[in-house]
Amino acid sequence: MDELKNIAPELSKLKKENPYGTPRNYFDDFSARMHTKIEQEKLPVTEKKPGIFQLLKPVFGLAASFAIIFMLVYVPLKTFVSKETTHVAQSTEYTDYEVLNVLEYLDESSFFAMLDEENATTDELTNDDLTLYVSANFTDYEIFELTEN
Repeated sequence: MDELKNIAPELSKLKKENPYGTPRNYFDDFSARMHTKIEQEKLPVTEKKPGIFQLLKPVFGLAASFAIIFMLVYVPLKTFVSKETTHVAQSTEYTDYEVLNVLEYLDESSFFAMLDEENATTDELTNDDLTLYVSANFTDYEIFELTEN
C-alpha cells in the first residue's frame, strides 16, 4: 500500500467501494413488471407495412447508379472524341441518303450481277458502298448460300 502512495498518490486517495447497485425498492414491484412484460410478449406483433419509398428504394438506387455510370462514360467520350471524325464521314462522295435511295430499288440478282462484272462503272456506287449494303442487309449464311448457287 505504501508503494501505491509513492507511485500514484491521487489513485491511492480513491475509495474502494462498488459504485454500482440496485435502485431503492427495485424488487418491491419486480414481479408485477415481469408479469406485464410476459403478457406483452404473448400478444401478436403487428408488422408495419413498408411504404412506397421503401419498396422503390432499390429501383431508385439502380436508376441513380446507371445515371452516374452514363455520365462518367458518355460525357468524357463526347468531349474528348475528335470532331474530325465527323467531318471525314461527311466528306464521302455520296451521302447516306443517296446510297440508300439507289439501293432501295436494287434487287438481289442485279446486285450480284454488278459484283461479278469486271468492267462495272463506279460512277454510281463504289465497292465500299456495296460492301456496306451487303453487310447490313444479309447474314453470312445468306451470302454463302447465294454465292454457292
